[in-house]
Amino acid sequence: MDIIRKKICDSYIYNLVLKIIYICSFSYTMKPSKQKYKKYDISDRRSRTLKPLYRICRFLDAQCSKIRQYCRKNGIVKSIKKIHMNITTSSVTGKIIKEFNFAYVLALYLFVDTLLRSRLPSVASIWDEVLFILIIMWLICRRVFFDKKYRNSTIDNGLIFFAMVYLILVFLKSPELNIAVEGYRAVVQHMLWFFIMVQLLDSKKVIYRTIWTFIIGIGFIGVHGIYQYITKVPMLGDWVDSGETITTRVYSITRSPNALGSLLVLFIPIAFAMIFAADDIIKKIIAALSFLAMSLSILFTFSRGAWLGVFIAILIFFMFMNRRLIIPIVTVITILIMNIDSLWNRVRYLFTAEYTMKSRNGGRLYRYYMGIQRWSESKLIGVGVGRFGGAVATNHNLTPFYMDSFYLKTLAEAGIIGLGSFIILLISTMYKLLRYIFGVKIKKDRVIMFGIFSGLCGVLIQNIVENIFEVPFMVVYFWSLVAIIVSLSKINIEKE
Repeated sequence: MDIIRKKICDSYIYNLVLKIIYICSFSYTMKPSKQKYKKYDISDRRSRTLKPLYRICRFLDAQCSKIRQYCRKNGIVKSIKKIHMNITTSSVTGKIIKEFNFAYVLALYLFVDTLLRSRLPSVASIWDEVLFILIIMWLICRRVFFDKKYRNSTIDNGLIFFAMVYLILVFLKSPELNIAVEGYRAVVQHMLWFFIMVQLLDSKKVIYRTIWTFIIGIGFIGVHGIYQYITKVPMLGDWVDSGETITTRVYSITRSPNALGSLLVLFIPIAFAMIFAADDIIKKIIAALSFLAMSLSILFTFSRGAWLGVFIAILIFFMFMNRRLIIPIVTVITILIMNIDSLWNRVRYLFTAEYTMKSRNGGRLYRYYMGIQRWSESKLIGVGVGRFGGAVATNHNLTPFYMDSFYLKTLAEAGIIGLGSFIILLISTMYKLLRYIFGVKIKKDRVIMFGIFSGLCGVLIQNIVENIFEVPFMVVYFWSLVAIIVSLSKINIEKE
């Protein structure tokens, strides 16, 4: 690797790029925006509403402490630590076990889920629940034998509050309780991975490895998407209107171009940020190649919602990094879209009379109208969790289509209370994430966190026109990235 690094550093192209960067550093336009470090108070406040829950958590922690004291008195803790030391230092396998972290498995969630669904379909529906329980058991053992305490965050309150509000809605209106419970699980269950990830991401080494696992993994998916476009892989569904000339929309292993698009919206800004944040030249090249593969692949999804999401994400990233480049970037993107026929026709078709007519007759506008109609039946609490516009409702033949907006789907199912609590959760989460980011001194970490934050914003925008949070791996990845920002901030503060 050192030989490769030396050849790269001695190459003409590398030195040319360095000279260009050096010249640009004197330019007013290219000069990065100054970001001030602010010492925010991000202490973990306790909500009065959730006091009973905190009492339960304190009780459970006290029981773990008692078990730990008992184990220490009887020499069990010492024996466990000795066994752990022997296993992790005796062989290569042991060293791999020592370096292993469940966070890496979650970073590969999409790959594991796809593999199990193709090879072991009977296990595919429960593997993540089993993993969740297994990790909780591991965290309890870690608390008892290694005294690793639970790590709180200011985002905990919002997530728990939303989960409780949604649970109350389940019991307020559920004509069929099994459907309501299934609908509740579809919305809330995968959010709970946030709490797990905050515990697992307990060092910078683990956090960086997790981020690189994401970037390399999604980079390969981007490459696969490009391969599908080149080979003109047949589409799995009716993904284009008859008036359009598109013959291929890539989907990789996600089985949907919109799902693939949302995945790329989330990670394109992160890969781009890593080009600047990585210290090693080889890592910079890997990040650049992954970014290029993701960027090309998102074009080939022909998902207008994903294009909108990634456009907003890029603007937000440069708003933090270099506001002066926003207008040139918007200009370049506009020129590219207008001069590439397939992209321009896809965008232009939105404003044609044919699209409007088809959209009203069973398309997106028709679905929006039907969503509002269903919401008007019960404006405060909706028609019932899991009963309209989503996977659960479709599986139980309660709706003839997917709603092309997660927010409108939530409004129809859970009413003003459900959507309001979800919007409050999102706003409070993004606000607190900004406080976490601006409380970090180290520039490298802040660049990574800005990239993550921008991707999160892009997905939230895409959810306006698509049902992204119905896709399990997207919810897992979204809240895992939220956990990365929280954990990276906490580690920076602990080192001050």
